[in-house]
Amino acid sequence: DQNFDDCMTAILTLFNVMTTEGWIGVMYDGVDTTEIDKVPQLDNNPYFCLLFFVYMFVGSLFILNMFVGVTINVFNK
Repeated sequence: DQNFDDCMTAILTLFNVMTTEGWIGVMYDGVDTTEIDKVPQLDNNPYFCLLFFVYMFVGSLFILNMFVGVTINVFNK
């Protein structure tokens, strides 16, 4: 279950988004958010799409690939 209800689940959700697994559903949930303990509204925060695109670009292309590169480098040594 991907959500941002607590810190550990949020970290796991962000890691799943970084690996491009189910990130579109999380993005749509983020776009529909309103306030704490309020019912989500359809397309309430469309600017969250930009936030998710930037996070996907930075997270997937840089951070995740650097992590994989370092892991392979250490394994080869």
